Amino acid sequence: MRTLACAECGNVPKEESTWHYGPDGRQVEWTRRPGGRCWTCHQERKERLEREAEEQLEAARAANAVLRPCWTCRGSIGGKEGSELELREKARPDRLECPECVQARAVKDLGPLVLPVPTKRELVAALVSTPDDPWWEDRVLHAKLYPARGRRV
Repeated sequence: MRTLACAECGNVPKEESTWHYGPDGRQVEWTRRPGGRCWTCHQERKERLEREAEEQLEAARAANAVLRPCWTCRGSIGGKEGSELELREKARPDRLECPECVQARAVKDLGPLVLPVPTKRELVAALVSTPDDPWWEDRVLHAKLYPARGRRV
């Protein structure tokens, strides 16, 4: 029985297994395994992990809310709150679309998103002052990566 001591609290069970009531009210057996946790420590760990995951999601939502919006739908770059596709971490700086728009683009087999090339007028104006376009730096980078020769401007 000493080998069944809880890995977190060190309590030794009086019996090999203990009974508890599951979420639906039925009696369920909880068996301790060597090096495992007792039911109380197991529940506390599970609740702590759920709480940490929720805190991480809230932090990601807050971080993504201050980033530029999705290029296609103009919504949050992190996706719709509560959806299965919502980002659970902060979006990378090179992300242009929310997960729903990325998935829709993949379903339609449209290929990667290529931003419009800045016009000469916009490039000259950018020398004087910072453009008000949240995608400006990405548009300039895309213009270098994907020259306008082979596509309509």
